[in-house]
Amino acid sequence: MKIEEIINYLQRLSDAKFVLMENLLKITGEQHRALEKEDWEVMDNLIQQKQKIMDKIDLLDKEFIEKYDILKKDLGIKELQEIDPEKLPGVEELKKKINRILEVVKKIQELDQENTQKIKKNITKAKENLKTIKTGRKAFEGYNSSYRETYSIFFDKKK
Repeated sequence: MKIEEIINYLQRLSDAKFVLMENLLKITGEQHRALEKEDWEVMDNLIQQKQKIMDKIDLLDKEFIEKYDILKKDLGIKELQEIDPEKLPGVEELKKKINRILEVVKKIQELDQENTQKIKKNITKAKENLKTIKTGRKAFEGYNSSYRETYSIFFDKKK
């Protein structure tokens, strides 16, 4: 495969990854809204959708790395930044596409951090609710238990 073909292929892979990353960002936003509403069914569905997209991204990344390693070997470089964009057409465009992907990744990470904080708050709230329920149950059992008949152990000697 020629160097130009590899660069074009890397661009196409980057385009596909960008689309998937945009979908991932959208789903992460939907997760944010589902957490606010505490809609766990929707949340579970979104997690499954997100995992499918991440699996596809992993495949694209694997292919990208393979071709990128070939490109680096053929050009005798260690990083993409070492390539002079003037000498190889398409390199500048590839760099822009990669930067666009990184911007989306940053947005996803920020939203994921917010979502993680919301989940932690929800877990804390659920623990507090369980503690309140347990305390209430103990009190209820204390009031609701039938009084045991206790017999006097003393004998009444007066008659």
